[in-house]
Amino acid sequence: MRFPTFATVMLLIATPLAAHDVTDQQAHGVVPIPDYAQPYGKASARSARLAAIALLAHFDDDAAARFVFEFDADKRTTWSNLPTAMVERAGISVGEMDETQRSSLFDFLASALSKDGYERVAEIMAAEAFLSRDARAERFQWSPENYWFAFYGTPSSEAPWAWQFGGHHLGLNVSIDGDTVQSLSPSFVGTEPSIFTLDGTAYEVGFDMHQAGFAVFDALDEDQQAIADAGAVPDNVLTGPGKDGVVPPVAGLAASAMSAAQRDLLKTAIRQWVSVLPAEDMERRMDELAADLDKISFAWTGSDEVNTPTYMRIQGPSLIIELLSTGGNVGGNASGAGHYHTMYRNPKSDYGR
Repeated sequence: MRFPTFATVMLLIATPLAAHDVTDQQAHGVVPIPDYAQPYGKASARSARLAAIALLAHFDDDAAARFVFEFDADKRTTWSNLPTAMVERAGISVGEMDETQRSSLFDFLASALSKDGYERVAEIMAAEAFLSRDARAERFQWSPENYWFAFYGTPSSEAPWAWQFGGHHLGLNVSIDGDTVQSLSPSFVGTEPSIFTLDGTAYEVGFDMHQAGFAVFDALDEDQQAIADAGAVPDNVLTGPGKDGVVPPVAGLAASAMSAAQRDLLKTAIRQWVSVLPAEDMERRMDELAADLDKISFAWTGSDEVNTPTYMRIQGPSLIIELLSTGGNVGGNASGAGHYHTMYRNPKSDYGR
């Protein structure tokens, strides 16, 4: 499958789109999603397994077959951050679920993600609800109902399994084995808009990631900043959907050349992505990265303003984080309000392999 670039998306705004069987964005009013709750205990791989079994109990065999696939099914790699009208998804959409099924889905997400991770999902879907009121929403199928869910493998403590959830500006790929999260890679977290108000609630999505990266750059001295310079802002993240196996050349300033305070800021920036995971899995992953910190580099170009072209890459042997502020908007009603694409990858463990 070929994945459109961001530049292609901008061109397609003025081009008719091919129809895809997606859900009417006025179907249910999914946003705001339920508040974070933990009906199966604190978030963990074990709680995710229990919640997954409960979720599956709300579907008959034929319905479950639509979103439960083999662990290594080819369709597992065809996820995307683009609107569903542009790239077909595997699994079942939120809009196709009845109220009980949707409630069980969000119980699952709350059991599989930290509170920070769950709230990121909630905020991204709120941004999509904001876009759904744009004049072009029907055409692009911008809608929180058009977020899709799938299992790969059967949830079990005896064999590896994985889950996938995403839609426009979101693609989570989480692999689990032996009641331990093995990988969050590859995962895309983005948003358009970033700072907005929806139905009286103010949102700020993705800007905290931007600020955490800028804090590292801002703490560097002039010579360090020159080394950390990432150069031109790319058209899109380099390791996004359709880029499995791509490892960019290492660029920027090595953490080994940073002070202790600067290294702490770098770890804080990394945590913005890893904190999606349940606490025990997040801490284990952060310990792994801390042990390898001298081999991690930091590159930055741009400013700390929400709607300006900015790019960051944090990269090591088992880590690639990218942040792109596009400096422009596709949705007319989001103009000037920010637009982010970010990626998290572990090149040694994409899809838990």
